[in-house]
Amino acid sequence: MQEREEKELTAYCGLYCADCIHFRNEHSELAEQLKETLEKTDFQSYARVKSPFGSEFQQYDAFLAVLEALISYSCSEGCRTSGGCGEAPCQIVQCCREKGFEGCWECGAFEACEKFESLKPRCEVSVIHNLKEIRENGFAGWSKRRRPIYNWQQE
Repeated sequence: MQEREEKELTAYCGLYCADCIHFRNEHSELAEQLKETLEKTDFQSYARVKSPFGSEFQQYDAFLAVLEALISYSCSEGCRTSGGCGEAPCQIVQCCREKGFEGCWECGAFEACEKFESLKPRCEVSVIHNLKEIRENGFAGWSKRRRPIYNWQQE
């Protein structure tokens, strides 16, 4: 991997965008195809008729909501380019840009920063580990030393 690409895919918070489940994923496109197919066949009407006879179809609206989420949670570029990975502007991206930081590893207070609260349920361990890794050993090649992004991937 080229150093330029590694930098572009390194989020300000220390996560590696290419590790994200939503980054350049296949499931968003497949979910869109499934939604279109279901709409063409008016499957929602079928589910309403079928639901008294099959309890699984009573949850069709919830299924559609999950399908919509799968479609919408997709990105094709890293947060450095897109400005964050959520719909709202990312506080971490904004903070780093305001301070002129390449990333949180340049900040002396990242370990106690409240801006990481929203990341804790998914990737708390990775964020701190990766930021320390970049700070202590430099940016070049850091992605080979990173931790998996999500808490459930940790040993």
